[in-house]
Amino acid sequence: MSKGSFGFGIALGSALGVAAAYLLAKQSGEELQQKFKEKADDSKNKLVIKLDNMVENAEIKFSEKMTDNEFYNPPVEYEAVPETVAAPPEHNALEDDPVTSLDTQL
Repeated sequence: MSKGSFGFGIALGSALGVAAAYLLAKQSGEELQQKFKEKADDSKNKLVIKLDNMVENAEIKFSEKMTDNEFYNPPVEYEAVPETVAAPPEHNALEDDPVTSLDTQL
């Protein structure tokens, strides 16, 4: 079975299903379309309300977390004593200079 014939079968089955629904429906086509539109609008409104509630709940949770994390941290005070002060680094850049080392080799 090729992909083309499978797609054609799906399209044909869908078209026959729509035709059967219109022919066997208790209402006229316009009434049925109006009913579908109302259901679609109702579903859309319910979805929008649920999304608004989810966003509102997320904002509330976020603000609660932010206020929970806002606590006072006093600054750390260090006393400068020889045990806490590091020695200055040794500078030996001139000893490792490649230009001066080449001059001494020549």
